Parts: sequence; C-alpha cells; structure tokens
Amino acid sequence: MLIRDEFHNRKLEIDSFYDILRVIELESPKLVAYDLNESIEIVVLMNSTKIDTLRSTSYLLLYNLIESTVYNSITTVFDEIKDSRLKYFEIIEDVQKYWLNNIYKHDDKKRKETIIKTIMKIATQIFTETIELASNEINYGGSLDAQAIFATAKSMKIEVGNIMRIYDASIHGQILVDVKKKRNWLAHGEKSFIEVGSSSTFSQLEDAKTYICDFLGEFITSVEVYISNKHFQANNN
Repeated sequence: MLIRDEFHNRKLEIDSFYDILRVIELESPKLVAYDLNESIEIVVLMNSTKIDTLRSTSYLLLYNLIESTVYNSITTVFDEIKDSRLKYFEIIEDVQKYWLNNIYKHDDKKRKETIIKTIMKIATQIFTETIELASNEINYGGSLDAQAIFATAKSMKIEVGNIMRIYDASIHGQILVDVKKKRNWLAHGEKSFIEVGSSSTFSQLEDAKTYICDFLGEFITSVEVYISNKHFQANNN
C-alpha cells in the first residue's frame, strides 16, 4: 500500500541524514568542497555548535515520520471509503464520529451564518453523498505520541493487538513523548537547536529511530488489515 511506500521513502530521508550524523561524531570532522568559480577548496570545521544543531534536526525528521504516517493512514482509509462509494450510514459508528469531529470544529468566533452553512453542508453529505474527508480537515498540530496514536486507532476501531505485542511504554512510549516534546520546543522556539542537540547523543538518536520505526511499522500493518477487510464498513462480517 501507498502508506508503507511513503513510510519507507521518509525513512530513507532520515537514514541519509543519519549517515551525516554518524560521520561528524568521529574525530575532527570537517566538510570539504571545491569552489569551481574561485578555484579554491572550501573547508568547514564541524564544531560542537554545528553538531548539536544537526543532532536536534533529527527530532524534526523523526516527528515528521510519525505524523506523516498517521496522517497518510487516516487519509488512505477515507480514500478507500470514497472509492467504495460508501455513504454515512454505510460506515461504522466509530468512523462516523471521527468524520464528524474532523469535518466540523466548533469555534465561538464563527458567525452564525457560517455555522448554519457548515451544518447544512454536513447534512447534505450525510444523506446524499459519498463520505469524504479532505486532507486539510485533518490536523494533529504536533500532538502525536504513542497514546495519541492509540486513541486515534481506537476512535476508528482499528485493532492494535499486533502493536501491543512489541510495545513497551517505558521504551516506545517514552521515546515518542520525548520526540514530540523536543519537536515542539524547536517548532515553537521554546528552546534553541543547540540546547536540544546538546542533550542528545547519536546513540540515543539511533535508538529513537529504531523504536519509532518498529512502532510505526506495526501501526501500518494494523491499518492495512483494517482497510483490506473493510472494517470501516457497517454490517461487514
């Protein structure tokens, strides 16, 4: 499925970046290139500031992998619902609620006319149209960790027994919380790249990548089974 293909593509991006991290951890690392215009060799010495900045970037890449995998999984489920031409009352109640929660987000600042227009649109979709969920209607906003992913799966009635067989809250759970936290520090400017990077070792980053990929690989398997067996469809025995 495309979910797993995209996962592997993004993992390759991280692997390529880690190749750089692995080298700069060695003794006296430097970046060397030849400037053809000036006919001179350019050398950049890799000091602790540069290394810490690159290390911290790993958290952005790892969180991107987490969020993109969950996002692609959910959009693929709804693409399958659309392709199956299923209407609202032909999908299970859990998916009905998930769809409603995402398509309608209450905001007290919205004008009454806008709210009525939104409700009328939803009513039309419920009674006459195939269920769709646009990609811009899904937004996790830097909130994903293991518990949030389990909650998303539960809300769609996606079975996660295979994940639980490999899951250790003190390892997988803590790593996903840590990645989410550090990603948000960087994204919101609460801490500098140097601060975040200096508190991590390359060995820790390698472990984080391994455990996250194991966890997400099992999550993808859960979604693949869910889609293949059309567990989103009502009265599908």
